[in-house]
Amino acid sequence: MLWVTTAVQRLIAATEYEANVVDQLPLKIPLDHDLNLDNFQRRRDLLQLLTGVDALLGGADQSLFLWGPTGTGKSHLLQGISRAIGTRALYLPMTELLQYAPEAVLEGVVTCEAVLVDDIQLIVGREDWQEALFHTFNRLKAAGIPQVYSGLAPPAQMTQVLPDLRSRWGELMVYHLPAFSESELSELLQFRASQRGLKISNEVVQYILHRAPRSTSALMALLDELDHAALARSRPITIPLLAELKLWSPDR
Repeated sequence: MLWVTTAVQRLIAATEYEANVVDQLPLKIPLDHDLNLDNFQRRRDLLQLLTGVDALLGGADQSLFLWGPTGTGKSHLLQGISRAIGTRALYLPMTELLQYAPEAVLEGVVTCEAVLVDDIQLIVGREDWQEALFHTFNRLKAAGIPQVYSGLAPPAQMTQVLPDLRSRWGELMVYHLPAFSESELSELLQFRASQRGLKISNEVVQYILHRAPRSTSALMALLDELDHAALARSRPITIPLLAELKLWSPDR
């Protein structure tokens, strides 16, 4: 696969990404070091999307619009693509950027190798951002620079966004990331545990899923806690260890 890197390449990428920020702002927007394409779970429903990601990383003229509910891996995928491309990719999380003038954020985008805009639904009610992104879309398309967007709904349903911008997004390859099923959450926990070198049994996974919050972000935060606790105690992750840690409120 195009995104499978060697240990040396991962070390280089980690060093480079200390400096992966939006240079035009007084604010740094680093990538989450825990989010990359190596640890993105290849769900069966996403195989066509991942083929599109491979094409983008291979240099194809490929731009994408990803949509789905919170916690389905959209931000993970955008940051993973950004990390795989390198420091010339521009990752723009709208959760952190709406307080700035769009001109300050989008200046110089045509010098990038790719532009990735996360949580695009947040520009609803912000005509300044909508107009700026419309013009940015056209500039990037004319320059042949890939652009990737993520949101909670497909372009056709974003009726509160300027029609011209919505129409431009509709020209892209649009992919749906569905919510995780029960079995997929189980697979996700075991997959991400294996990425950390942890072994957790099916019984432990079911114990967690019956007690922990069902959001993927909460489950990944829990896995981080378990990793540290198991290391600190030099113990495997078992049901007795989970009960001892008292990670959940009594009413769960």
